[in-house]
Amino acid sequence: MCENFPAHLITLIKLTHLVFANALRDVRVQVPAAVRRGEKAILKCLYDLEGDNLYSVKWYKGRREFYSYTPKETPAMKVFQFSGVKVERSSSNESQLVLDTVNAATTGKYSCEVSADAPSFHTLISAGDLEVVVVPGKEPIITGIKSRYHVGDIIRGNCTSAHSRPAANITWTINGYETNPSYVRQHKPIKDLRDLETVISGIHFVVTPQHFIRGKLKIRCTAHIHDVYWKSTEKSIEEDRQVARPNEVNLINSFSDDYFDLEDEDDNENDDVRDRSAHITHIKGDMSSLNANGSTAAHFATCLRLWPHLTTLPFLWYALQEILQLLRQLFGQQQITNAKIDNGLNRKVNKHSKHNIHYQQQKQQVEQHISRTTAKATAANSQATLSYLLKWLQRKQKHSQANNNKKEN
Repeated sequence: MCENFPAHLITLIKLTHLVFANALRDVRVQVPAAVRRGEKAILKCLYDLEGDNLYSVKWYKGRREFYSYTPKETPAMKVFQFSGVKVERSSSNESQLVLDTVNAATTGKYSCEVSADAPSFHTLISAGDLEVVVVPGKEPIITGIKSRYHVGDIIRGNCTSAHSRPAANITWTINGYETNPSYVRQHKPIKDLRDLETVISGIHFVVTPQHFIRGKLKIRCTAHIHDVYWKSTEKSIEEDRQVARPNEVNLINSFSDDYFDLEDEDDNENDDVRDRSAHITHIKGDMSSLNANGSTAAHFATCLRLWPHLTTLPFLWYALQEILQLLRQLFGQQQITNAKIDNGLNRKVNKHSKHNIHYQQQKQQVEQHISRTTAKATAANSQATLSYLLKWLQRKQKHSQANNNKKEN
């Protein structure tokens, strides 16, 4: 059948086969994913000419050419000015490009275009992304975690990695093992005026006997950015086996995240990082006058039994103000607007019947408020709080009685 084809057509087919049999192929780039600011970045362009001659190698950032290497031209290397791109000529050639002293403007997509010489003039291109990283100046910091804990206590702490770009990734380990994700809460990075980011990660879990290995518990926080930065901080905790005194109740980080939310959506992105670890972590109350094993309802009943002994309306009013203020601090309630009381409240209740009516109304309001607060106090292990309130009421009663005695004298 070949005899039926014209000779020139057969010659063209053979030439085409020779051209494509020895054509440029396998062009690929090696671009580092991340480079520290101020360091050198080495980019490689690898290819297989398959017997062809090289015509040119060109590098682009985005769509703009900034470097070319053409062996048949003099000089073979040409560099074009480009913001953020500083080529180190002595180390660059047809297969390697070295960028010196990289900065934020160096970040971007880099492409290598390889062209073969005649007769194929085949051209292929490959690209990769480079990111310039600003690493934190210090290792991550762990805050809010004490050196000793009892079994059953709640550990709550933060790990902060400051001033980097991009924000570091933070991970936690307990005794060398990856932490249960439910223990960890990640917060949005905070940017400063230099466009650097600070990130905070929180940890929160209940201590169990299995956490202590020969009386020790180790918590490690690790911050890393790509493969150019990896720093960690470890906190060693000892098991506190000391038995608490019977008249003392400890509340250790027993409040829910609703009361101590580290994230404020209204914060400005450029605000400085605040110390977010300064929240209530430990309350001690003297339970000598109450049964520490009693129910919450019993403690409230004990408090209510004090009300008949409060014989002056001024004391009742100031006591109500102090109780409401303390409850707002513990449970994060919004500020409560208190009604003004008539100046006549300075007189004793037993002298005027209308004051007795006011007294009963105030007493009923306080009892209703305490009833509404019971559910919240129960969730926060309210025994210590009630003990504190009871002692405070007793002190106020004694103080008020002493003042009344002085006035009568």
